[in-house]
Amino acid sequence: MISLNNEQDLLLRLKSNDQAAFNELYRKYERKIFYNLSKLVHSNQIAAELHQDVFLKVWQSRSQLNTELPFEAFLVTIAKNMAIDFYRSTSRNKKLMDHLISLMTELHDPITDLMETKDYRMILENAVRKLPPQRQLVFRFIKLEDKSYENAAVYFGVSVGTIKDHMAKAMAFLKEEMNNNKFDLLLLYFIHLYFR
Repeated sequence: MISLNNEQDLLLRLKSNDQAAFNELYRKYERKIFYNLSKLVHSNQIAAELHQDVFLKVWQSRSQLNTELPFEAFLVTIAKNMAIDFYRSTSRNKKLMDHLISLMTELHDPITDLMETKDYRMILENAVRKLPPQRQLVFRFIKLEDKSYENAAVYFGVSVGTIKDHMAKAMAFLKEEMNNNKFDLLLLYFIHLYFR
């Protein structure tokens, strides 16, 4: 573990083009930055590329380093900005965007994950209002009130199969609706992951 004074010394040495100081700082923070990036972009391959870019940027801007500020915060800010830039460029590349959305939906249920964010709730609420009345009630009961399919079947007086059918059709419809807002949702998802 590098002490604060030792880290400031390493940063001063880095500012003076000391490769050994850079290597030591890299070893200290490489895993943490990679982990943060992989959480943000959901792809180890893309995270590895961005990870290299983060440390390349540190090396390229070493002469402007502020040794009084926490280095970890500096790295995290660079990583966050690179992930945002990546998502911006991805929004222009349909094939890559579709791949990322596929990765995210395999790993997470984006509807459940993002229900806490205000902007997402507004987009979701508008989409839910477009559902047929009974399907809307079933969706709200299960997803928003966190009830089981079995509880919903008893509450609505129908079979579990009927509830499953309502939920499958509701989720398919909502995913299609959300698909129309791909970039907005990707950005919201990224912000939600980073700031939770």
